[in-house]
Amino acid sequence: MTQRRKVKKAEVVVADLVEVDDEEFEEEELEEDEFEEEELPLGSDPSALFAAKTEKTLDIVHDGKRYLFKYKDLTWGEKNACVDAAQSWDQNAGFSFSVSKYYALALTKMLTDTPIRPITETTLNQLDRRIGEQLISIVPQPVESSIQDLKAQ
Repeated sequence: MTQRRKVKKAEVVVADLVEVDDEEFEEEELEEDEFEEEELPLGSDPSALFAAKTEKTLDIVHDGKRYLFKYKDLTWGEKNACVDAAQSWDQNAGFSFSVSKYYALALTKMLTDTPIRPITETTLNQLDRRIGEQLISIVPQPVESSIQDLKAQ
């Protein structure tokens, strides 16, 4: 009989702990959501919103040699200008978008110092396919499905 009492008390204690944990967990979730909203300070420096002018380097290995391509990221306006320039409209054919023209225009704006001179659409189109594929990896997609850093309000 003593053993039954201990088992019953243990069952009750476990049930009480589960209820307490659930309540505490719900309270923590609410507090955490509120905390996340308050965690980010309001920005006051408008210069932080402009594109960084830092130069980056892309190392490309080809035929056992290393080639350095220096570049800067496109600004919002530069990217849009490349998208606009790659579009065309024909009354018979309608709207068309040239992916190759977009990438070539973007790369001519992005690349700052390369082993290839001059950087033009013509010279870029003559590159080995493997080199071209590595170069377009630094170009933003013409249409991006989502931007994670921005939050709609």
